[in-house]
Amino acid sequence: MSNDTSDSTNDPQPKEFSPKDWGYDMYPERGEKFKPSVGQIFMGYGRENIDKLECEENVYKCFKKSPLVKLLMGALKASGCEIDLRRHISCEVCDKIVTGGYDPMLNQIVVCQNTAKGFNPTHGTLVHEMVHMFDFCRHKLDFRNHSHLACTEIRAANLAHCSYLSGIMHGTVSPVALKQQHAVSFVSYQRAWVSTTY
Repeated sequence: MSNDTSDSTNDPQPKEFSPKDWGYDMYPERGEKFKPSVGQIFMGYGRENIDKLECEENVYKCFKKSPLVKLLMGALKASGCEIDLRRHISCEVCDKIVTGGYDPMLNQIVVCQNTAKGFNPTHGTLVHEMVHMFDFCRHKLDFRNHSHLACTEIRAANLAHCSYLSGIMHGTVSPVALKQQHAVSFVSYQRAWVSTTY
């Protein structure tokens, strides 16, 4: 019989996690105030305040107009996790490879103001991250458990990214072989994305 008192996951977990282990390196504002370098200023940085206002406007529009965002907001409220836009949603500068994230430490959704530009990318990010927020609130999701992480990613991707229109926008679906191609392409695309991201 083992003396192991850890949880029942198959993955050994370190006792402490650094911010990089949680993906905070993708969100520079999570650690300290973002300051663009001289090179970044020449590459288009320096308009963070304008991007932040546009992002916040898109978030507000999503919460007012999107039936799916309203549904998730109602589900969170019914689970005892009501969303306050000022507290639980943050528009920030992020690494170029992400459009958003969920911060379980602060119970906050990050929308990347420099990559989730426009209503549709903001909407997709909010829906995806709200699923993570719901799972964390309702099901006590453990982001260190790979099984929990895979489950919540599949749920979020299914709700936020598995539509035909989303497939067209990501380039994973052709209008010709509609049903079969979308099902196969989406599953393989998401599997590849999850395996390379985590």
